[in-house]
Amino acid sequence: MDTRLSFLFDKSTDFFCVFDNGGNIKHTNAALRKVIGYSQAELENMKISTVSHKADSKRREDTLQLLSRKKEISGYEIRIKAIDGRFYNTKWSAILNPDDGLIYASGTNLTDKLNRTDQTDITDNIQHILQSFSEGFFIINNKWKITAYNPAFLAIAGVKNKQLKNLSLKQLHSLGITDEVVAVFEVAFKENLPGQAQYFNTYFKRWLRVSVYPFKSEVMAFISDINSVKMQQLILALEKNVLELHASSSNSLEQTINELLKGIEQIFPDMICSVLEVDEAQERVYHLAAPRLSVEYCNIINGSAIGPKAGSCGTSAYHRSQVIVSDIETSPLWNDYRDLARPYGLKACWSTPVISSHGTRVLATFAIYYISARQPKTDELQMIERTTNILRVLMENKINHDNINNQNKRLQEIASISSHEIRRPVATILGLVNLFDDKDSKNPMNREIIHHINITAQELDKVIHTIVEKTVHLKDESQAVPDQLSLRPPHKPSG
Repeated sequence: MDTRLSFLFDKSTDFFCVFDNGGNIKHTNAALRKVIGYSQAELENMKISTVSHKADSKRREDTLQLLSRKKEISGYEIRIKAIDGRFYNTKWSAILNPDDGLIYASGTNLTDKLNRTDQTDITDNIQHILQSFSEGFFIINNKWKITAYNPAFLAIAGVKNKQLKNLSLKQLHSLGITDEVVAVFEVAFKENLPGQAQYFNTYFKRWLRVSVYPFKSEVMAFISDINSVKMQQLILALEKNVLELHASSSNSLEQTINELLKGIEQIFPDMICSVLEVDEAQERVYHLAAPRLSVEYCNIINGSAIGPKAGSCGTSAYHRSQVIVSDIETSPLWNDYRDLARPYGLKACWSTPVISSHGTRVLATFAIYYISARQPKTDELQMIERTTNILRVLMENKINHDNINNQNKRLQEIASISSHEIRRPVATILGLVNLFDDKDSKNPMNREIIHHINITAQELDKVIHTIVEKTVHLKDESQAVPDQLSLRPPHKPSG
């Protein structure tokens, strides 16, 4: 860097930092080092993530990607971590220099005071605690005006400082405040009682928890993103309910799976779920359940052949692996099916095969459609894995139940043969033996008796052969029943 520029930056009260596109710090100025407490030697080649708040990681990555495209950004707010563990809210502008590939950034410290419109004095310790919270904190007065907030609140609400000027909580649409949440705040104001509410933010499509505490004429509130925990709770409750339904003899497999898919669609409102059953020949897929998918579309694809380019489900069953099609319009896998999906507004389809416990066959495919082109998120992939395991249990239990019924039927047939078909020829033989003249072996009647015994013996042999044949089928069916039904993923053969 030019020595004159370096001198100016080092004397500036604003922050200055140079780092590469891998996020490695190359140079900082004295103002930044004074606030965060590191020396230049300690900061050199340190990752930016080391001195950033972990809750800002996604926003930081998104900003770096934006910078790589636009080459310049301004007004970017992020919390930086000092050597003593304290956090400072800062605002940055940055430019990407194409000549050396380095990013030059200048920033200012916003943490002289907690963001407070009336500038009421707050002690440094409380201020730094609130600044470092990953949980959002804000205060509203009795007119619902937001009078104070911390950086985490801005991140959760997806807004910047200037957007909150003279804004009431009810006007902050990105928080998606529901009537239930409003009621909790009203109780805090009117009855001076604390409260808590969980709600689904339809704006960001995430679960949030709000805890409110009245103080004098204001209400303090903490707001946190509980999406991951809430999703796990809802999915676990759904799985428990579905397994209980399955245990009831009054519900068919189709009804149980339909309830499972309806529950998933309630947890993930944008999803359109479908399960297609793969036939025993492993050649075609047939509709099993799809609560929100168009009946006409289900009828069209019912009985479709699987193959290397047979949409998402047919391809998934063919390759026995997950197929993620984020954009049906551009995917070659959908060349033969695109025109079928287009009238129903289907833009994306992710399909996962439900493979038997021993990996011997594909039982079904679990598909998720969207009316917009998109890739799955981590929590969605986790849900898909859990659902395919549940589907495997449900379907193999059904196979097991059917096989047991068939076995019982064959056992009843064998018992019937043993009690009736065998007893009759045996009784005939015993009766003929009693008629045999053992004193006069040349008695002409003996020849007739032997002839009838021979005919009856052949009849008995046929009955015994039938029993043996049914017993062999019974043994084959018994071996076909999965001996372990669990929520663990199925064995995947090598190769």
